[in-house]
Amino acid sequence: MQVDHELGFFKSLFDFKLQHFITMKVLRVLNTVSVVWHLSFGTVLLIAGLFGNATTGIEKVGIVLGAPLVTLLLIIISRLWVEFLANIYRIGDNTQS
Repeated sequence: MQVDHELGFFKSLFDFKLQHFITMKVLRVLNTVSVVWHLSFGTVLLIAGLFGNATTGIEKVGIVLGAPLVTLLLIIISRLWVEFLANIYRIGDNTQS
């Protein structure tokens, strides 16, 4: 799917012959954005749980234990999805070779 030399992102983006693909570059950015998004969400959830309207100590303990676990689970799921997309791309690349 790619020729021997690697083009820049914008040159690949405007390659109308479709000889250079941007899939792996976009997947790297997508993975980074996903991790940052989920870490931000987890941090906000943790801070809101600790300083919000959780009235009992049990609720705060649940939030302190649950927020990092939910965040980790979301990061794992998004990483698996990105790896799945990368593998589909690589299967197509290997099939063409």
